[in-house]
Amino acid sequence: MSSLIDEFRTPDPARPLRGKVPPWGPWCELIDFKPPALTAERVVGRVVDGIHLNVGTYGMGGPGFFGLRLGDEWLVVAIWGASSWVAVEGRIVEDIFWDTNGTPRPWVTGGGDELSAVLVGQPVTSFELGRCSLTVGIGSVTLSIAESPDGRPILEGNRQPRAFEADDDLRRSVFLSPTTEIWV
Repeated sequence: MSSLIDEFRTPDPARPLRGKVPPWGPWCELIDFKPPALTAERVVGRVVDGIHLNVGTYGMGGPGFFGLRLGDEWLVVAIWGASSWVAVEGRIVEDIFWDTNGTPRPWVTGGGDELSAVLVGQPVTSFELGRCSLTVGIGSVTLSIAESPDGRPILEGNRQPRAFEADDDLRRSVFLSPTTEIWV
């Protein structure tokens, strides 16, 4: 089963739900959201205003997409548990199974968030997106998803590096969104 998500829905504020709306559901009718292919021209020069490690929802929880707020849009990496795929300067953003086996400590741990201090307020200086890789220059640091699975953290269950499947394409799962309420 792929960790990549490439089919999305978002709330349509022009069509609010009527009657009793459950607290775990959308507050408006959901519409298909098909983001256009993302190019460097759409993100380079924009400033990171915030970070969100739990973008997306399925009603009772979230898939844990990674998001960078760039003004009124979010740069979203739509991988299930994306913070454990994304690295900044070679350090994984977040990994709940991290241990001291010689790998660098994640940026975000139970003790806090060092990453916001590094990224927020910095401009996007470069952007490259491939089928199985992502490289984003932000200020003087690099945010990335390594091309090779060997450069990614291991999965706790099978102890294998995180890997994309043969038909996965990261270019369909990294996009700009007007909201963090992205339904899968």
